[in-house]
Amino acid sequence: MAHLEAITIHAHEPARLAEFWSVLLGLPIDPADAEAIVAGTLQPGVSVLLGDRAGLHVWVSPADELAPVGGRVHLDVRLDPGQDDDLLRSLGARPAWADPRGRWTVWTDPEGNRFCAVPPPPTREGADAGSRRRTG
Repeated sequence: MAHLEAITIHAHEPARLAEFWSVLLGLPIDPADAEAIVAGTLQPGVSVLLGDRAGLHVWVSPADELAPVGGRVHLDVRLDPGQDDDLLRSLGARPAWADPRGRWTVWTDPEGNRFCAVPPPPTREGADAGSRRRTG
């Protein structure tokens, strides 16, 4: 059976976008890539690794052309308790649309890639008896 190995996010500026996704996902930038970013020596055409290749990881890869906004795939990111809109804005994200029922908010990263921010699950006492299944 196949399994998910990695997620690749295309970017005009991989170093800049890698910092955004690293903070948001809590995945460290590979030490060699981080060193090249700080030194300004990340070569054109080189992807930035987030996380560890031994597990699920993210590549932020250079692309001359990006799919139109909306694209074919986007990430749903479950926020940790205490993470909120202020964190996303401080990282350069911009809100695009909010689900009227509060189940998720569509955001764009600094290069316009859409992703959904899903709030932390409710506590047991505040659990919603209705379905939390995503329908849109």
